[in-house]
Amino acid sequence: MDFGTGAPVLLPDGKRKKTYVFRIVLSNSRKGYSEATFSQTTEDFFRCLENAFAHFGGVTRTLVIDNLKAAVKHPDWFDPVLTPKVQSFALHYGTVILPTKPYMPRHKGKVEGGIKYVQSNGLKGRAFASLEEQNQHLAQWEAGVADTRIHGTTKQQVGKVFREVEQRCLHPLPRERFAHFHEARRMVNRDGHVEVARAYYSAPPEYLG
Repeated sequence: MDFGTGAPVLLPDGKRKKTYVFRIVLSNSRKGYSEATFSQTTEDFFRCLENAFAHFGGVTRTLVIDNLKAAVKHPDWFDPVLTPKVQSFALHYGTVILPTKPYMPRHKGKVEGGIKYVQSNGLKGRAFASLEEQNQHLAQWEAGVADTRIHGTTKQQVGKVFREVEQRCLHPLPRERFAHFHEARRMVNRDGHVEVARAYYSAPPEYLG
Protein backbone atom coordinates (compact mmCIF):
# COMPACT_ATOMS: atom_id res chain seq x y z
CA MET A 1 0.00 0.00 0.00
CA ASP A 2 1.15 3.55 -0.64
CA PHE A 3 0.13 7.14 -1.28
CA GLY A 4 0.57 8.81 -4.66
CA THR A 5 -0.62 11.98 -6.38
CA GLY A 6 -4.36 12.05 -6.94
CA ALA A 7 -6.56 14.15 -9.24
CA PRO A 8 -6.94 17.87 -8.39
CA VAL A 9 -10.04 19.29 -6.75
CA LEU A 10 -11.36 22.50 -8.35
CA LEU A 11 -12.26 24.99 -5.63
CA PRO A 12 -15.12 27.53 -6.03
CA ASP A 13 -12.58 30.34 -6.59
CA GLY A 14 -11.10 28.49 -9.56
CA LYS A 15 -7.96 27.29 -7.81
CA ARG A 16 -6.84 23.68 -7.97
CA LYS A 17 -6.16 21.85 -4.70
CA LYS A 18 -3.73 18.94 -4.75
CA THR A 19 -4.87 15.55 -3.51
CA TYR A 20 -3.19 12.26 -2.70
CA VAL A 21 -4.55 8.83 -3.50
CA PHE A 22 -4.10 5.89 -1.14
CA ARG A 23 -4.21 2.41 -2.67
CA ILE A 24 -3.93 -1.05 -1.18
CA VAL A 25 -3.82 -4.19 -3.34
CA LEU A 26 -4.37 -7.75 -2.09
CA SER A 27 -1.51 -10.00 -3.19
CA ASN A 28 -3.50 -13.03 -4.43
CA SER A 29 -6.52 -11.67 -6.26
CA ARG A 30 -5.04 -8.19 -6.92
CA LYS A 31 -8.28 -6.61 -5.68
CA GLY A 32 -7.66 -3.04 -4.65
CA TYR A 33 -9.13 -0.21 -2.63
CA SER A 34 -8.46 3.47 -3.42
CA GLU A 35 -9.23 6.63 -1.46
CA ALA A 36 -8.33 10.26 -2.09
CA THR A 37 -7.16 12.56 0.73
CA PHE A 38 -5.86 16.09 1.10
CA SER A 39 -2.88 15.04 3.26
CA GLN A 40 -0.75 12.04 4.21
CA THR A 41 -0.89 12.16 7.99
CA THR A 42 -0.90 9.13 10.26
CA GLU A 43 -4.63 9.71 10.82
CA ASP A 44 -5.21 9.70 7.04
CA PHE A 45 -3.22 6.46 6.77
CA PHE A 46 -5.27 4.80 9.52
CA ARG A 47 -8.63 6.00 8.17
CA CYS A 48 -7.86 4.76 4.66
CA LEU A 49 -6.65 1.40 5.96
CA GLU A 50 -9.72 0.94 8.15
CA ASN A 51 -12.00 1.86 5.25
CA ALA A 52 -10.14 -0.68 3.11
CA PHE A 53 -10.57 -3.42 5.71
CA ALA A 54 -14.29 -2.63 5.90
CA HIS A 55 -14.50 -2.73 2.10
CA PHE A 56 -12.76 -6.12 1.95
CA GLY A 57 -14.78 -7.46 4.88
CA GLY A 58 -11.69 -8.58 6.78
CA VAL A 59 -8.07 -7.94 7.71
CA THR A 60 -4.96 -9.20 5.93
CA ARG A 61 -2.40 -11.15 7.96
CA THR A 62 0.45 -8.95 6.79
CA LEU A 63 0.67 -5.48 5.26
CA VAL A 64 3.60 -4.43 3.08
CA ILE A 65 3.93 -0.66 3.02
CA ASP A 66 6.28 1.86 1.49
CA ASN A 67 8.41 3.74 4.01
CA LEU A 68 5.76 6.37 4.74
CA LYS A 69 6.83 9.08 7.16
CA ALA A 70 3.43 8.68 8.79
CA ALA A 71 4.15 5.05 9.65
CA VAL A 72 7.89 4.28 9.67
CA LYS A 73 10.02 5.98 12.30
CA HIS A 74 13.34 4.55 11.10
CA PRO A 75 13.68 2.77 7.71
CA ASP A 76 16.25 0.00 7.82
CA TRP A 77 17.22 -3.00 5.70
CA PHE A 78 16.98 -5.57 8.50
CA ASP A 79 15.20 -3.92 11.43
CA PRO A 80 12.85 -1.07 10.46
CA VAL A 81 11.18 0.77 13.34
CA LEU A 82 7.48 1.62 13.13
CA THR A 83 6.03 4.54 15.06
CA PRO A 84 4.44 3.55 18.41
CA LYS A 85 1.00 4.50 17.13
CA VAL A 86 1.35 2.27 14.07
CA GLN A 87 2.52 -0.60 16.28
CA SER A 88 -0.62 -0.15 18.39
CA PHE A 89 -2.77 -0.07 15.25
CA ALA A 90 -1.27 -3.34 13.99
CA LEU A 91 -1.82 -4.97 17.39
CA HIS A 92 -5.47 -3.84 17.44
CA TYR A 93 -6.13 -5.40 14.03
CA GLY A 94 -3.98 -8.49 14.59
CA THR A 95 -1.81 -7.87 11.55
CA VAL A 96 1.92 -7.46 10.88
CA ILE A 97 3.11 -4.32 9.08
CA LEU A 98 6.28 -4.81 7.00
CA PRO A 99 7.97 -1.77 5.42
CA THR A 100 9.68 -2.35 2.08
CA LYS A 101 13.48 -2.45 2.05
CA PRO A 102 14.92 1.03 1.40
CA TYR A 103 16.74 1.65 -1.90
CA MET A 104 15.44 -1.61 -3.40
CA PRO A 105 12.78 -0.75 -6.05
CA ARG A 106 12.09 -4.42 -6.85
CA HIS A 107 10.82 -4.98 -3.28
CA LYS A 108 8.04 -2.41 -3.78
CA GLY A 109 6.87 -3.31 -7.27
CA LYS A 110 3.34 -4.33 -6.26
CA VAL A 111 3.06 -1.31 -3.97
CA GLU A 112 4.04 1.18 -6.67
CA GLY A 113 2.24 -0.75 -9.41
CA GLY A 114 -1.11 -0.29 -7.67
CA ILE A 115 -0.62 3.48 -7.46
CA LYS A 116 0.45 3.75 -11.11
CA TYR A 117 -2.59 1.77 -12.22
CA VAL A 118 -5.12 4.01 -10.49
CA GLN A 119 -3.26 7.13 -11.70
CA SER A 120 -3.04 6.06 -15.35
CA ASN A 121 -6.43 4.35 -15.62
CA GLY A 122 -8.76 5.66 -12.94
CA LEU A 123 -7.73 9.31 -12.58
CA LYS A 124 -5.77 10.32 -15.68
CA GLY A 125 -6.90 13.66 -17.10
CA ARG A 126 -9.62 14.12 -14.51
CA ALA A 127 -10.48 16.83 -11.99
CA PHE A 128 -13.26 16.87 -9.44
CA ALA A 129 -15.47 19.40 -7.69
CA SER A 130 -14.84 17.87 -4.25
CA LEU A 131 -12.96 15.14 -2.45
CA GLU A 132 -16.25 13.28 -1.99
CA GLU A 133 -16.87 13.30 -5.74
CA GLN A 134 -13.38 11.91 -6.39
CA ASN A 135 -13.90 9.10 -3.89
CA GLN A 136 -17.30 8.22 -5.38
CA HIS A 137 -15.62 7.97 -8.78
CA LEU A 138 -12.83 5.78 -7.36
CA ALA A 139 -15.36 3.41 -5.77
CA GLN A 140 -17.23 3.07 -9.08
CA TRP A 141 -13.96 2.60 -10.98
CA GLU A 142 -12.78 -0.15 -8.62
CA ALA A 143 -16.07 -2.04 -8.98
CA GLY A 144 -16.65 -1.47 -12.69
CA VAL A 145 -13.11 -1.55 -14.09
CA ALA A 146 -10.43 -2.79 -11.70
CA ASP A 147 -12.48 -5.70 -10.30
CA THR A 148 -13.78 -6.88 -13.68
CA ARG A 149 -10.45 -6.93 -15.56
CA ILE A 150 -8.41 -10.03 -16.33
CA HIS A 151 -5.14 -9.39 -14.49
CA GLY A 152 -2.05 -9.57 -16.67
CA THR A 153 -0.10 -11.71 -14.19
CA THR A 154 -2.74 -14.02 -12.71
CA LYS A 155 -4.72 -14.32 -16.00
CA GLN A 156 -7.91 -14.39 -13.91
CA GLN A 157 -10.70 -11.93 -13.17
CA VAL A 158 -9.77 -9.91 -10.08
CA GLY A 159 -13.17 -9.71 -8.38
CA LYS A 160 -13.99 -13.38 -9.01
CA VAL A 161 -10.74 -14.61 -7.41
CA PHE A 162 -11.32 -12.33 -4.44
CA ARG A 163 -14.88 -13.54 -3.81
CA GLU A 164 -14.18 -17.24 -4.39
CA VAL A 165 -10.71 -17.63 -2.87
CA GLU A 166 -9.15 -14.73 -1.01
CA GLN A 167 -11.98 -13.16 0.98
CA ARG A 168 -12.50 -16.18 3.22
CA CYS A 169 -8.79 -16.15 4.16
CA LEU A 170 -9.01 -12.71 5.75
CA HIS A 171 -9.11 -12.30 9.53
CA PRO A 172 -12.44 -11.06 10.94
CA LEU A 173 -12.78 -7.37 11.69
CA PRO A 174 -12.54 -6.30 15.36
CA ARG A 175 -15.73 -5.03 16.98
CA GLU A 176 -14.48 -1.45 17.11
CA ARG A 177 -12.14 0.68 15.10
CA PHE A 178 -8.78 1.76 16.44
CA ALA A 179 -8.94 4.35 19.24
CA HIS A 180 -6.76 7.22 18.02
CA PHE A 181 -4.42 8.97 20.42
CA HIS A 182 -1.80 11.71 20.29
CA GLU A 183 1.81 11.48 21.40
CA ALA A 184 3.80 14.30 22.98
CA ARG A 185 6.64 14.82 25.44
CA ARG A 186 5.78 16.31 28.84
CA MET A 187 7.89 17.49 31.77
CA VAL A 188 6.98 16.66 35.36
CA ASN A 189 6.60 20.03 37.12
CA ARG A 190 7.92 20.86 40.58
CA ASP A 191 4.52 20.09 42.05
CA GLY A 192 4.79 16.50 40.73
CA HIS A 193 2.24 16.85 37.94
CA VAL A 194 2.23 16.74 34.14
CA GLU A 195 -0.17 18.72 31.96
CA VAL A 196 -2.08 17.00 29.15
CA ALA A 197 -4.80 18.85 27.25
CA ARG A 198 -5.22 21.36 30.12
CA ALA A 199 -5.64 18.62 32.70
CA TYR A 200 -3.04 17.70 35.35
CA TYR A 201 -1.93 14.23 36.38
CA SER A 202 0.37 13.21 39.20
CA ALA A 203 3.63 11.40 38.50
CA PRO A 204 6.16 9.57 40.75
CA PRO A 205 8.60 12.00 42.42
CA GLU A 206 11.64 10.42 40.73
CA TYR A 207 10.46 11.89 37.43
CA LEU A 208 10.56 15.53 38.57
CA GLY A 209 12.11 17.71 35.93
